[in-house]
Amino acid sequence: MHNDWPAPPVAVTTQLTATLRIVEAVDDLRRDVDALRVELGPRRGFAITGTVVRLAAECAVLIAVAAVAGAGHFRPVLIVVLMAATLGAVVLSEWLASRAAYVPPVYGFAQARPVVLPYAEPDPPPESALESDPWERGFVVDPEPAGF
Repeated sequence: MHNDWPAPPVAVTTQLTATLRIVEAVDDLRRDVDALRVELGPRRGFAITGTVVRLAAECAVLIAVAAVAGAGHFRPVLIVVLMAATLGAVVLSEWLASRAAYVPPVYGFAQARPVVLPYAEPDPPPESALESDPWERGFVVDPEPAGF
């Protein structure tokens, strides 16, 4: 067995070239990540205030329904049905609020954009209906009744 240390210059050059390629790839990746961070913007904190207000309002609705049902001396079955319906409405509103809160900003409420082709001719304006068009005359009411 012979000693390969130090490595031959060809192996050193090959290893150095491969290392530089990896460093360039990492640098490109870092630039892409920085661009994405700028595009996404700063992180927004959890909206404590809005959540607390919403939960307080839902609790107030539940308490108000219970108080009205108790003060009205409703039957126990009706009170249970009212409270179940109110709880169902609160759970539904919480579910809708949770789904709306976590819409990713990248996909949030995208709007269709018209496709604009370079050097494309614009569409001609839509034609207006002619007054002599028999189809149009059939749908227009005559201001004066026909005489016999």
